[in-house]
Amino acid sequence: MTRVLHLDSGPDWRGGQQQVFHLVAGLARRGLEQQLALRRQGALSQRATELRLPLSQLAFNSEADLSSILQLRRLIKDFCPDIIHAHDARTLGLAVTARFLGPSPKLIAARRVAFPISKNPFSRFKYQTAADRILAVSEFVRASLLASGVDPKRVVVIYDGLDQKEKPAEADRTSIRQRLGIPDAACLIGCVGSFTSEKGHSILIRGFLRINQRQPQSLLMLIGEGKLKDAHIKLAQDLGLAGKVFFPGFASDLSQLLPALDLFVFPSLQEGLGSSLLTAMAYGIPVCASRTGGIPEVVEDRRTGLLFGPGEPDSLAQAVLAAIEMPEQSQRYAQAAYQRVGNCFSVERMVEETHQIYSKVFAP
Repeated sequence: MTRVLHLDSGPDWRGGQQQVFHLVAGLARRGLEQQLALRRQGALSQRATELRLPLSQLAFNSEADLSSILQLRRLIKDFCPDIIHAHDARTLGLAVTARFLGPSPKLIAARRVAFPISKNPFSRFKYQTAADRILAVSEFVRASLLASGVDPKRVVVIYDGLDQKEKPAEADRTSIRQRLGIPDAACLIGCVGSFTSEKGHSILIRGFLRINQRQPQSLLMLIGEGKLKDAHIKLAQDLGLAGKVFFPGFASDLSQLLPALDLFVFPSLQEGLGSSLLTAMAYGIPVCASRTGGIPEVVEDRRTGLLFGPGEPDSLAQAVLAAIEMPEQSQRYAQAAYQRVGNCFSVERMVEETHQIYSKVFAP
């Protein structure tokens, strides 16, 4: 039986952590023996107790965190994994160092980010030499890795997976809107994401100013937390959008918010794939998204949604207004997107493809 040690240092419940959770649960159903080493007091550590698997919580402060390296070394010695799956760049660095101190299991690296590998020698070594396989979240990320000098034979694309549910009923939309205080006649536009510069919230707010001028019944809901949240609240106020843009905070259960939306907008400036975008599509919500990174692999322009130029408020506004003012067409796109998620982005497919990579890497 293959033994896998999973590593993740993310503090928050973001797309990467959700994928680790789904993957580990799916592999457990297949009978793999697994252990988890996760960031202490991180969101994934708190939820991972549901998986009923051995769990170690490490500081994971940096790639040079000696305490985490020594603890990881002990875990490797005690558990004797066949494979270490590092789900982010930091834990990949820690795993590489820990392997120097003893037995060397096969090493799988996840790569979710859209930007190239850092030029520092250790980063290059991690991806170009140390990792036996790199699982890229999109073809765009794979191309970025190859441009950074990684051997094409070491890189495999495995898309994110979602558990697709039935589309929310109209009653769900009505009840959630009533709870949020959203008028039934309002056109509610939404976005989910951490408030960081690359997520493009300022572009969305500026574009929404133009949208609201033509569609004064429109409202914008920005779901999430992050260090730049207060700055975006101020931007909305400065643009005279107080009362039109609201910030409900982090949502652990998006089913309590997303069904209220008429349109989901994803303005990211850099994106490996876009897990929250996929989630919106899985709810059957029409989507508009920026044409950058791996997003065009998710949203096929004028088939499953509308794309706009990244960093361009006017382009964003034009796409959103087209979606609002052509509702029948938007619903056709949304139906095609819903089917695409089920066909191409299922959890079962993601688990199966990852399991196949494990088998190939560990094959004698």
